Amino acid sequence: MVDALPVVMDSINEKPKNGMMEQCSENNSISSSSSLGDCSTKPVQTLKKHKNQQLKKRKRNRKAPSAAKKDQLSREEKNLYVALDCEMVGVGHNDRSSLARVCIVDWDGTTLLDLYVKQRQDVTDYRTFVSGITEEHLNSEYAVQFEECQRRVKDILKNKILVGHALRNDLTALRISHPWFQLRDTGKYEPFMKVRFDDGALWPRKLKDLVKEKLKKEIQVPGKPHCPFEDAKAAFALYKKVRNKWEKTMEYKIKKTKEIQNKQTMRPSE
Repeated sequence: MVDALPVVMDSINEKPKNGMMEQCSENNSISSSSSLGDCSTKPVQTLKKHKNQQLKKRKRNRKAPSAAKKDQLSREEKNLYVALDCEMVGVGHNDRSSLARVCIVDWDGTTLLDLYVKQRQDVTDYRTFVSGITEEHLNSEYAVQFEECQRRVKDILKNKILVGHALRNDLTALRISHPWFQLRDTGKYEPFMKVRFDDGALWPRKLKDLVKEKLKKEIQVPGKPHCPFEDAKAAFALYKKVRNKWEKTMEYKIKKTKEIQNKQTMRPSE
């Protein structure tokens, strides 16, 4: 059973989607002329050859469903996935990072949660140039206490596959954990990582660099604050691009973990 697998941090539970704030402000026609032109002017053999090729092509298409169709997920499967991103502010004398905003989106990019979090300590740095957060956000009527935010997040994440970038930082800030086999962290996915030094160790890459290289898009533009919705959707897009390969890797890891657990269970006590 997957439930028996070890977890990387803690379990999860939570509530509905109230208290949302506003999101960050952020066919070519083809000629209808036939490639054959006027069929009456073409040699009979050429026409027959063309028809035979078309028939073979149709048969191939019927036999092997396209990769696009294979990759399609049902609505039920899509509902298993959510993506999360958080923004922090600095608090206390040591400018410690503290959770200030949480955003969660579903497979289609629809907002499931957007909450600002009240701070218990004095804010020493709103980090507005990166976080986009101001004093007004955290003192607004929409801001909630940390426990309320944590509860709602847990409720949404329960039994979900969680996508994001550098998720450990977000989960630590939320003081929750999620089963390792339900995490899809684009910062920890090995094909997305790079060797930084001569020791061969893999290091995470920045989300903006991955998006630029893999998706040919720009996010986190210099001079503008980060948008948590944009970052969550970007991580989702990266995951979707390699989902089949990633899930095969996860299936293998889960299978090996189960085998190890079964061996440990069957081992006679000394």
